[in-house]
Amino acid sequence: MTQLRSEKPVGGDRPNPFGGGGPATRISHLVRSLIGRLLAEPPPPALPGAYLELGFRRRWLGFFLPAAFLALWLMNLAVGFNWEAVGVDARIYYHGSAAWLAGQDPWATGALLNGRLFSYAGLPPTAIVLAPMTLLPEEAFVWLWLILSIVAAVVVIRVLRLPVVWVAYPPLLYGVIAANPHVVVLMLVVAGGTWGGALASVLKVVSIPPLVGERRWRALLLAAAAAGVSVVLAPGLWSEFLHQAGTIQTTINSESGGGLSAWGKPLLFIPTVIALVVLARIDLRASAWLVVPALFPTTQYYYAMFALPVDPFLAATMAFPLPQIVPITTIAYTVVRCGVVIWRRRRRGPQHDPRALGQSPDRPGATGMGGATTAGL
Repeated sequence: MTQLRSEKPVGGDRPNPFGGGGPATRISHLVRSLIGRLLAEPPPPALPGAYLELGFRRRWLGFFLPAAFLALWLMNLAVGFNWEAVGVDARIYYHGSAAWLAGQDPWATGALLNGRLFSYAGLPPTAIVLAPMTLLPEEAFVWLWLILSIVAAVVVIRVLRLPVVWVAYPPLLYGVIAANPHVVVLMLVVAGGTWGGALASVLKVVSIPPLVGERRWRALLLAAAAAGVSVVLAPGLWSEFLHQAGTIQTTINSESGGGLSAWGKPLLFIPTVIALVVLARIDLRASAWLVVPALFPTTQYYYAMFALPVDPFLAATMAFPLPQIVPITTIAYTVVRCGVVIWRRRRRGPQHDPRALGQSPDRPGATGMGGATTAGL
């Protein structure tokens, strides 16, 4: 007896990639797919220094560079370490947030160092986030941030898989000593995930370029939402900040001596911008991390710690306390990276081009010139 089979149209079992229904349903699926791709978290970046040969890494990252860091700190202690610098930045942030809670102007406050006032310059969200912590006594707040900074520095070094003695990296340790939130911000960006990145952006705006370079859109959207909430919660604080933004910038520029970046130095600023644009074509992540130390207005010495997630040797050169060392080494780093890319492409030669071999670039195992890896150095 013959069993009857119901015939189905060809392709009837294939799922519709855009779902069933009319145009509205298909558009909905397409929009959700695009948003999902935009908000997808990128894979973890390569560890700095992972390209190094193991023995070389042990010698330089485990001994020679840390020994130089320790020697620099010993010389600093020998010539007379300024103990007033311990926790000074925590005091500045404490006074700013406490002034706002008391209904006063945060940007009219600061902290004394060697008899000189260093003013508060944080954005309104920073003052709001730190305000609850100012319910503590000032000394407790300062010690809390010193402890947080030490823990953050250790976490950063361990996450980047550097020897723990790199806690003595001068810009990083200087940030710890001053109890500046920059150290905690760096920890939140490299180890805090989406919520950590968002909190880092609220604490200090300098964390935004690295998040853009790493395409961490979820963290940036959360940070934007938090900024919007701060406007709703404290419109007067924002109004006051915008009203005196120019004065605040002028004051901070004067107190920092113009900063250590290329900002305000046209003969250096333009080549640095060009270098970062070129570097972005090779490695957007590295370029984004270097924007803050190389170009940000009124940069401080500890800003160089943002080079740690890029390359340990670049970070080490930025630790030299020399004028304009950060933008100059940024330009040099870009030149080296470009040279490596050109060398690798020439080394590949036309014999590796699938067009020269008569192969299709789509065949398995075939790679074009764009396949040359640029991660490394």
